[in-house]
Amino acid sequence: MSGGEEYLLDKETWGQRELLEVICSRYFVLGNEGLLEVSWHVNGRDGRGPSACLRSLNRHLKQLSLIGVLDEGDPPVLSIGRLPILPMVLPSWQQALVWALVSGFVTMVGALWTTHLGPGSSPLDSSVIQSTLLTFTLPVIGSVLLASYARLFLAARFEIDSGHLIPLAFPLLSPDWPFALVAALGQLRPDLQPVPDRRSLGLIELVVPAVLFVCGTALALLGLSLTANQPPAYEAAPIALGTNFLIEILSTAWLEPDLALKLQWIHPTGLAGIGLSIVGWGLLLPIPGFPGDRILHALIGPENMTHESNQTSLFISTLAFTLLIFLSTEYWPWLLLAAIAAWRRFSPEQMPSPFVVDEYAGLDDISMRQIGSLLLVILVFGFPGLEPSYEMEDWDEGLSTDTWPAFMDFEDGQAEIELALEPAGIMPVSGWLQMRIEGPPTGGWQIDSECLDDRGVCRFDEVTQASPGSVTINLARNQDGTLQAFRLVILIDIANHVTEHGIVLQPLGRTTSIDPLWVMVEDTDTPRICVELLVVEGDYVNLSNYNPFWSFENETSLGPGVHDLCMRGHQGAIQSLSMQDDQFRRIGPTITLSRANMSNDILFMAVEGTQPRLQVSDGEWRIPEWFESDSEYVIARGESGSAFCPSTDVIAEVNASGDWNRDLADRSAILMPAGETGNGNLRFDESGWLALCDGTAMLASFRVTEGPDVMVDPGTLASRMPNGEFSIVNRENASMPIALDWTGDAVAWDNWEAWAPSEVDAMASVTANASVHGSPFAWWAAWVTADEDGITLHFAARTMEGA
Repeated sequence: MSGGEEYLLDKETWGQRELLEVICSRYFVLGNEGLLEVSWHVNGRDGRGPSACLRSLNRHLKQLSLIGVLDEGDPPVLSIGRLPILPMVLPSWQQALVWALVSGFVTMVGALWTTHLGPGSSPLDSSVIQSTLLTFTLPVIGSVLLASYARLFLAARFEIDSGHLIPLAFPLLSPDWPFALVAALGQLRPDLQPVPDRRSLGLIELVVPAVLFVCGTALALLGLSLTANQPPAYEAAPIALGTNFLIEILSTAWLEPDLALKLQWIHPTGLAGIGLSIVGWGLLLPIPGFPGDRILHALIGPENMTHESNQTSLFISTLAFTLLIFLSTEYWPWLLLAAIAAWRRFSPEQMPSPFVVDEYAGLDDISMRQIGSLLLVILVFGFPGLEPSYEMEDWDEGLSTDTWPAFMDFEDGQAEIELALEPAGIMPVSGWLQMRIEGPPTGGWQIDSECLDDRGVCRFDEVTQASPGSVTINLARNQDGTLQAFRLVILIDIANHVTEHGIVLQPLGRTTSIDPLWVMVEDTDTPRICVELLVVEGDYVNLSNYNPFWSFENETSLGPGVHDLCMRGHQGAIQSLSMQDDQFRRIGPTITLSRANMSNDILFMAVEGTQPRLQVSDGEWRIPEWFESDSEYVIARGESGSAFCPSTDVIAEVNASGDWNRDLADRSAILMPAGETGNGNLRFDESGWLALCDGTAMLASFRVTEGPDVMVDPGTLASRMPNGEFSIVNRENASMPIALDWTGDAVAWDNWEAWAPSEVDAMASVTANASVHGSPFAWWAAWVTADEDGITLHFAARTMEGA
């Protein structure tokens, strides 16, 4: 430097505050200082509003990495601070990798859903993958990508660089969440991303849930239109879906009325749509950290959000919401959502609030109504229910009888019943119906229906929820007599689902029992049977009984109303009943209903559970030689329910020559050829029933119980023996003693003869006798029982005066 030039410098230099004050004064009229270090109460300069001045100021301050913020005051306070340092978003190649990974997860779930609907294929088949990419992955990923670009472009209008969304998905198909997609999240923290004003905040936060919800609704409707009307051939429990009110309304009005059916096997596109709409709805919930909470911030402003009364209301609402969810459902995604809401709302570490630059601008009424209305519409009409998806339990349960009546009235000896044929689950149902009348043997009722074939069986095929069927049954009485209640029993014979349904029909305006059978209340040596008796208005009856083995336990003079009618039997009471119904139950004691100056009625009812007994030892039973027949017949067995003959005539015939063995499972049958039965053994559990059938006509029916394998011929164990000699057959491998038991007030008379040897050898038989001489004025019964103590021949006799 040649020549010395001197420069004078001012010792007093500007600080940052003075510099910012000068800069701000170019755009605002500055007033008093605010509470913060660099803040002033301001008004706009040159007639401009504070918001317009702030935008001009921030364009200048951005070059200095500073930003000005206006609060909600009047006049507002302008505060100057450093521009937030935005964290680095993922590079484009990493974002693409994340999207590709999530697409793979979504494709896995879609392939599993596709094979769930079509069990014959594998999730890794190329055809399945191609179909899944088109019908599930593309709708899901495409909708999220559309929402991401919509948010990106909308944010750019407000000079914000928001970056793309990051989708999250589960790679597993779960009945509680089969949708794959879980959420779509932004990459930037809301407190580090300046937003011009509350309007822009509300619109930016609303756009992603709204796009997902709208796309989901459209895809759900498209998927429902692509869903077949008939169910697929499921091999496992299906996953059924629920839906929101909007989809339900639109689908019912525009597409299909069978929405509930199609939601049980919905097309993958429909699954994608429902999942997207649920995710869109969930993002709008006012949970801290969710877009819905930031939209609430935009609607009511930061001052109201942090006001003590509003905070208390939010706490109480969140607590009530959490309790309601935990009390109302076990759906774990909702429980998890409620737990997150409670934790974030009550956590001492508050979630960061959105960074709104111009709080003074507020939110005009039009924008508030637009944002608030759309938010409310989606939250209300998009509510997916307490259980949006679940695994169906009774999906293959045969025929539904929920709409079938249990009681009906009839008059004039006629009745008509129409039964709907609908599956209890979702799978097509095929099978048979058998019908029979249970009640008084003098009823004379006949069954007529167009669907009955020559064997008296009604066949139905491929009944589905979308194409149900129906059966009309006409009942008519062909003989006169006392009108009593009776039961129409319908056997529903479907593979692996055999059930029964009973319909009790009662005469209109007649005194009768409510149930057509005596109920065995105490099955002991002194049995107790009961039934409810309905005496109609204006009727008064006296009850009488002439069987000395039975006596009334209740009042016998009855007026209008429902009365319990119970009878106690002496030892041998059941065996004293000489008649039986078509199902081989014993007809109970005859009850006479007497009226003053009017005709009498008779109650003639069978006693439930009184079929002949068949004792089985060690789960094996040898067919006795007297079961031989000149014509073929069927042996059928069941573990529960009433005895019925097989509905089908396609039954495997056994080769009965020589030694043979067969296992009889529940509701199984074998065809016995005519002639010799050979040395055949049947193996089955010591319970249930065994029936001999000729087609659908029952030849004999037995209750199967556990006990020594002893039989009588003719007759059966524990049942009334005919008058005269009979054989006691010991089919055990050890000899058994025989005892004689006499009971009753008339056994000392000379009219009775009962004797048997003291013992019967193993695998041998002896002759016994129980006979009556003359015409004694007494009731009698003889029967044989066998237990681990031996064999007992019982003889009971009671005088008529004992009745």
